Amino acid sequence: MGSRTSTAAPRLRSAASRTGSLRLALVAVAAFALLLGVTQLVVGAVAPAEFWIPVAFTVVFLIWTAAGVAAWWRRPANLTGALLLVGALAVFVTGVGNLGQPVFQALSVVFATSSIAVTVHLLHAFPSGRLRGRLSVVTVLAGYLVCLVLQIPLYLLPPDQPALLTAATWLQRIAGLAVVVVTAALLVARLRAAEPRTRRTLVPLYLYGILAILAVPASANVLPLFGADFVVVGTTQLVLIGGIPLAFLAGLLSGHFGSTAETDALSAWLSLSGSSRSAVQRALAASLGDESLEVAYPGDDDRASVDLPADSVTVATEGSRRRHDVRVDGLLVATISYDSLMIADPEEVQRAGRVLAIALDRERLLAALLRSNEALSLSRLRLVETADRERGRIARDLHDGLQVQLVLLALEAQQIANAPGTPAATAASATELRERIDQAAADLRRLVHDVLPSALVERGLTAAAEDLVDRLAIPATLDSDVDDDELSPATAQTAYLIVAEALTNAVKHSGASTVAVQLRRAGDRLRVSVADDGRGGAAIERGTGLKGLADRIDAVGGTFELESAEGAGTRLRVELPCGS
Repeated sequence: MGSRTSTAAPRLRSAASRTGSLRLALVAVAAFALLLGVTQLVVGAVAPAEFWIPVAFTVVFLIWTAAGVAAWWRRPANLTGALLLVGALAVFVTGVGNLGQPVFQALSVVFATSSIAVTVHLLHAFPSGRLRGRLSVVTVLAGYLVCLVLQIPLYLLPPDQPALLTAATWLQRIAGLAVVVVTAALLVARLRAAEPRTRRTLVPLYLYGILAILAVPASANVLPLFGADFVVVGTTQLVLIGGIPLAFLAGLLSGHFGSTAETDALSAWLSLSGSSRSAVQRALAASLGDESLEVAYPGDDDRASVDLPADSVTVATEGSRRRHDVRVDGLLVATISYDSLMIADPEEVQRAGRVLAIALDRERLLAALLRSNEALSLSRLRLVETADRERGRIARDLHDGLQVQLVLLALEAQQIANAPGTPAATAASATELRERIDQAAADLRRLVHDVLPSALVERGLTAAAEDLVDRLAIPATLDSDVDDDELSPATAQTAYLIVAEALTNAVKHSGASTVAVQLRRAGDRLRVSVADDGRGGAAIERGTGLKGLADRIDAVGGTFELESAEGAGTRLRVELPCGS
């Protein structure tokens, strides 16, 4: 767990650093734009044009800038914010023509209609920020040519050639109308393919955008027919132009156009544990900026069980929906369904899919590792239980077999010694043999007790531990609240061995003067604690007793803690599962 978190942390910091750098740059852009606006107002106050004109252009310029900064801030991986800032620059360059400087006036004439071209670009690129399809690319390029290249004759031709100026003007209008018609056709096609909730957001945006790029140039010829002066015409055009970025920003912030995160941040997040499948779907949707995105897994539903070709990457399903299959070693592990209007570049989905594949493969490997670890733990527990059963069998065989035979032999030897007419030498030898047999029987009883104490089998853990404490050569106490009926045999024998080993170490190695034993039940865990006031310095690595206990404790699913500082005594704490 810790290693995975530490591995993901640098990527999280890197992604956060990039996002922080972008936002710092956007703050700088906003501050610079504000400085330009103030400068335009200061110069405009002494310019020959009426002051309301630079004020109006400054307001529109700041509206475009604010919308661009907000859009880019909300969706860092999306180019819509960058396009809005380009539009802001176009509005600013157009507006400086009113400041009375010849250079600025020339720039203003050159880029007078550039904001219309940017609007066409925005319409084709929204909401993903990227152009989709060759026709869109050609149409947008044509829009820039109309607004920049076909604008050249209008300021280079001499005023004394009205016929040529009229022809150039009509050429620009007809070409511009063609761009608008193609744009409208493409937008209608996209609306028909879009999902209903996406369509509800796109319809007003597309309608306003088309209306604006038609009305801005047309208002100069139409409004005067109704008696409007240049103030009304100019104000109307600026209002229409100023509404364009607001419309796109409103479309971006409304509906289901969510803020985006970088794929690196997504990768770092998915590398962390505990990510549920619903959380993974939300993370992908946030990363790609499409809240309609769905992730299906094989077996979850019919959509995920469709057998896609092994070499497929992204396939169309219905309308603007696209599906991308995620495979690991040729096996379909997930399917990402998304709206192509929201995510124009399939490569973004492919990158996210590769990140998801890594996360799913990690999940599969982790599950396999957990299953293997569980199987290993169960195997070790079975070995411990088998050893305990064999220990019990050996103890019973020694107690019921060999020990009984020794007792019978001792009785026979004593009978020989006590038999009438037995020579004195024979009686003495028989008596000596009986004593030796008794000694062997006593040694055997100690061996049986070491293999499996009868008190543990017959009376339980508390009585067996009390027997160990009573036979100890130094003062010792026992505190126990354990119900022996609730302990499995493996737990009881493990706890007994822990107490026996700790008491032996306290007497033989620690030089302790007192020792305290505690057996406590805490929920489904048995807590064993043995503390002495000896010299300390005990370590699991020294000798085989504690190391063997540690292995056994781990095998039964317990925890082991040893505190033994030099001169501060030794405390052994163990937790064992109570159940079998």
